Amino acid sequence: MRIQRGSQYCLLALWLAWTVGLLLIYYRQVWLSPTENLALVWSNLVDLLPLLGIGLGAALLLFLAQRVGRKISQLLRQEKFTQPSQLLYGTLLEFGGLTIYVALSYLLIRRVLLPGLPYFHEAVGRSVIGIVGAGLTVVAAQFLGLGVCRLLLRWQFQDWRDRWLYHSAIGLGALAYLSLGLAFLGIYYRLSIQILVATVLAAGSLWLGYCFKSDNSLQLRSAAQPRLTSTVAPADRIWQGVTLIAIAIAFVCALAPEQEFDALSYHLSFPEMWLEAGYLVDLPAQYVSLYPMTWELIFGAGLALGGPIAAKLLHFVSLPLTVLLTYQLTRRFVAGVSPWLASAFLVTVPIVLWEATSAYVDLALALHVGLVLYALWQYVQERHWQWLVLAALNLGLALASKHLALFVLALAAIGLFLQLWFQTKNFRQAVIPAIALSVGSLVLPFPWYLRSWLASGNPVFPELFSLFGAPADRWDAVSERGLDHFLEQFGRPDSVLNLLTLPWDMTVNAADYGGTLGPLFLLFLPGWVFIRRYSSAASWFAGFVLLYFVLWASPFCSFQMRFLVPITPLLAILAAASCEGLAHWLNSFARGGGLALYTGLAVLLPLNLPPFLPFHEGNRVGWTGWLTHVIRELPLPVVVGQTSEAAYLQKTVPSYSAWQYINAHLPKTARILTFSDGDQFYSDRDRLWSDATIARPATWGAARGQEKQAFQSLQKSEISHILFDKQQLKSLPPDTLAIAQPEVVKTWYEEVYEDSRYILYRVQWEKSAL
Repeated sequence: MRIQRGSQYCLLALWLAWTVGLLLIYYRQVWLSPTENLALVWSNLVDLLPLLGIGLGAALLLFLAQRVGRKISQLLRQEKFTQPSQLLYGTLLEFGGLTIYVALSYLLIRRVLLPGLPYFHEAVGRSVIGIVGAGLTVVAAQFLGLGVCRLLLRWQFQDWRDRWLYHSAIGLGALAYLSLGLAFLGIYYRLSIQILVATVLAAGSLWLGYCFKSDNSLQLRSAAQPRLTSTVAPADRIWQGVTLIAIAIAFVCALAPEQEFDALSYHLSFPEMWLEAGYLVDLPAQYVSLYPMTWELIFGAGLALGGPIAAKLLHFVSLPLTVLLTYQLTRRFVAGVSPWLASAFLVTVPIVLWEATSAYVDLALALHVGLVLYALWQYVQERHWQWLVLAALNLGLALASKHLALFVLALAAIGLFLQLWFQTKNFRQAVIPAIALSVGSLVLPFPWYLRSWLASGNPVFPELFSLFGAPADRWDAVSERGLDHFLEQFGRPDSVLNLLTLPWDMTVNAADYGGTLGPLFLLFLPGWVFIRRYSSAASWFAGFVLLYFVLWASPFCSFQMRFLVPITPLLAILAAASCEGLAHWLNSFARGGGLALYTGLAVLLPLNLPPFLPFHEGNRVGWTGWLTHVIRELPLPVVVGQTSEAAYLQKTVPSYSAWQYINAHLPKTARILTFSDGDQFYSDRDRLWSDATIARPATWGAARGQEKQAFQSLQKSEISHILFDKQQLKSLPPDTLAIAQPEVVKTWYEEVYEDSRYILYRVQWEKSAL
């Protein structure tokens, strides 16, 4: 039934009030502290100018190189020109222009920039090694993915975009499991990974060479060439530009040394440790030790070939791949919606952009989850069994990367069953594919579940501790309460009212949730009423998002914004569909209504980019209410060589200097009880975290008066040194820690290092007796 015109005007007024009210509240820092925030944004924009200059220079270099390559290609084939001498003259002219440009660029860098960039060579060397290492790994993954799809599945993709997506994801997974095999054999070393990648590259090159020389060479060459359309809508040029700028910002940030907490704590430190030991080392004192770590093995390949920058870039690659996936999902299943608009929505999400700059795994998880849904919808439409296998493989890789993917397993299996049931009305034809998907997807994470069960008695340790329990030296009820207390810091207490207002609260009070999605997904939420007009897939995407959100808000999860990253591609598609629907609706009121909406969106999307981050911190007052898991500033000084790597890490990782001293001056046999965390990758000595279950009798389980118990525990753990966080000690009640009492320090310790934040003591076991 059609809505009356007056009612439509009421709905329009409500939506405009919603839009204005949300934006005013979300960007309240702009009008609460305009001078301060505009100054911060201006400073960020000034910092962005060198990046724009580098980008323009690189674009010009690529343009000139492309012209030279085209001229040389024409010269070799003698095309278009009847006079070879004319073509040769044109080629030499283009090559001369390129040479002059390179020479002038070199002189500019050498004479003008280098004096102000004392660490230029260090920065360039670090970046080049990282880019080459990551590039070789991605090419090897492409060969492995090609082998799996062509040789095992007997499947060839018709669309080059599908080929790139699935070859990359499956190839990286195959590389991880080949690495896992090396670790099982006890030969997981840098040299082994280098030989593995070199072998894959050599075999892939030989196989491609053979194929290109076969009778099907013409078909292969044609299939290998991306078919890029030149017919792009004018509005899409804006979304393309926003997307490319955001990806460029993420790439530059990914070239900086790693400084994020979880990346240093275990995403990079564990593969580094495994590469040194040759096998998967289990550290009972770290509860993350038994997590499924497939992507950590991929990071290990990056570390082996190009160091930590290569590992970071391997996760960065997930960003353009996820953008391409979002493009494909929109183009294939949500007809009438601009794929570039959906891509721009995705890539400008602040926490998504930040994920691409660090060696985390949430964005990689989003890639696998999206590929699962893409393959399942293709299977539903075409009924080719290969699509079901591709879905199971990617779901398996998601499960083998993070326990969070168990939500996806439940939703995908149930959703597949329901969709097939609606189509066929046959229980058998609906349930068998759903069971095959579920069972098949559990094959890849099974080694990780088995490893966890053998070590702790719990296949998903530390989750479900109340059900499975754990060895006392690894985890106990006190540790479980401590972890629960940490997780409870995110979001608001559970209540009916808080859950009903959760979408609003997590948007306008994002600092409480450890990151931000920006205001646009909530802004276009009312437009979801238009989604049904596009396709049934769009409605299923909306259902998947809503059910995932319910699970995220349940007691089984934590209110961490990072855990919503796996559904951001779907949120971007739904936002784009909502925007298109609202534009058509607004055009029914006024001819330029849709244009006004797109114009406003062209302003709002760039506001999600890093230079404008201060506008998003609505709760920022003094040192509270700051957003985390976002790009706060571009690390251009260390990327271009204005600042050294050591100075950058001293600024961004508080304990970096202390651990550099420990690595350089303490013997290899030293074992440090440390009150620092999130710095493991930069420490090269055996360490025991103060919050570990086994350390509690010496730390938080021993107050003043229990010194004997504390030092007996230290002696049992063979602790030789203690690294205290002075800032933490000042914030504690004086009697909290027995080992930090003044009389204990005077009697038991010898100070060996101190800086503005940390102090290191050697325990003088030779002078004191228990």
